[in-house]
Amino acid sequence: MTPPDALALVRRGQSYARRQEYARALEAYTGAIDLLPDDPELLLQRGLVAAAAGQHLPAVEDFSRAVELDPTLPTAHHNRATAYAELGRFDDAIADYTEAVRLDPDDSDPLNGRGAALSRAGRHEDSLADFATAYEMEPGSFRIPFNRGHALIALGRHAEALADYTAALAAQPRHPRAYLYRGLCHEQLGDRAAAESDLSTALRLAPGLPDPLWHRGRVRAACGNHAGAAGDYLALCRLTPENPHAHNLRGVALAALGKLGDAAEAFGEAANRSPEDGGPPFNRGLALAKLRRWDDALASYNRAVELLPDDPSCYLHRGYARLELLDPERAAADFTKAVELDPTDERTWLARSIARRQAGDHAGALADADALVALDDAVPAGHVQRAAAKYQLQRFAEAIADYRVALDRMGDRPDPGTLNSLGWLLATAPDEGVWDGPAAVGFAEEACRLTDDTVAGFLDTLAAALARAGRFADAARKQEQAIALVPTDDRAGYAARLERYRAAVAYTEVPGT
Repeated sequence: MTPPDALALVRRGQSYARRQEYARALEAYTGAIDLLPDDPELLLQRGLVAAAAGQHLPAVEDFSRAVELDPTLPTAHHNRATAYAELGRFDDAIADYTEAVRLDPDDSDPLNGRGAALSRAGRHEDSLADFATAYEMEPGSFRIPFNRGHALIALGRHAEALADYTAALAAQPRHPRAYLYRGLCHEQLGDRAAAESDLSTALRLAPGLPDPLWHRGRVRAACGNHAGAAGDYLALCRLTPENPHAHNLRGVALAALGKLGDAAEAFGEAANRSPEDGGPPFNRGLALAKLRRWDDALASYNRAVELLPDDPSCYLHRGYARLELLDPERAAADFTKAVELDPTDERTWLARSIARRQAGDHAGALADADALVALDDAVPAGHVQRAAAKYQLQRFAEAIADYRVALDRMGDRPDPGTLNSLGWLLATAPDEGVWDGPAAVGFAEEACRLTDDTVAGFLDTLAAALARAGRFADAARKQEQAIALVPTDDRAGYAARLERYRAAVAYTEVPGT
């Protein structure tokens, strides 16, 4: 018979536990156990309170003592198994669940618990048999299909998992995490609208839950709803301000909306929250580069390179920034590092070819263009860069051939710049053997047509082509058009060519002069 003092302490402990005043509940149960140290039920109850308070090691000690006093008590094995699982001791948990099942084979809870422990231990396939048996015993359960859904997701069986979460919601229609996981299943099955709907319901039921915000932001971004994604990530940043990933993803959404300044600030915040992560400074560099804030972009890329020294993209984009800052030698060094890290990336060969050409290393530029063409002969840019390098090396016939190949690769969408370069070469090269005025006129006219006669350099080429074709009056008129588009301080060369055309003299240019 329980002494009156012990009974009063038990009742007090139960009252405190119901109010989640766990410290007081534990104190009351400890008083009762001091009076009745060999009562397994009291130890079991104190263990349950300790587990509810997140004190799983003390809970295990109480459950173990209860098992010693009464090895046939299935609830002691069951609850010790649950505490073991919370501690990540899954083998011990599975052993205790197995004993609980043996002691009480008609109880579905230990089977469900063992299935969950097996799944958490990575034995997802093994867990399914326990869940199936448990669900047969308790077909209206919430926990069993909910837990089985997790195992099925881990196995990639999302349609079955979706059905389980739907069954769980039939039992508990206001459970936010069931909507969360069902939403993820919908996403995996390609139904983003249903995914967003479930995630929104999860948020309505639990506005302070970060996971649905995180995933709804992803789903919205994948659907092109970047404004909605940015809103979700902003809410997530407010909910978990120390989370760098929330700030980083908000930056991605803002960048997609064209709000590059705000995106750069978000990436900066992410970098501050996670100073050893190279992703946010790299992303910040991308946003700043689009704003043409090249010095700031370079500083961000410098930090990204420090943190991600083996990432070729960091060197590639830092090289781009250095090109824009008129530092082709250091840009070429960055592109060289990118090539070393990933020699299959066509962008790096192209970028280094451009940098070397700008630095006056035309032989090096040609070698890189050759490498690019070898990687993929169908890429027009390789032939364009090879033609440009050969032009500077005064290998004019070969340059013309490469420009023609590049245009052929472009099909029915020719690049105006390539048309213009070929027209200029055919009209002005210091090699009479490659002159072809009429062909030059054709290429230059197409370049001007594609740009609505708004590019002074293209009109300048057309004028040179007309002059080479002997149409000097037309050449002079086009040159006057070109001059009208050029700032006054930059007109000297254009004006000198105009005078030649008025004097019926074509223009010839030696590369590099």
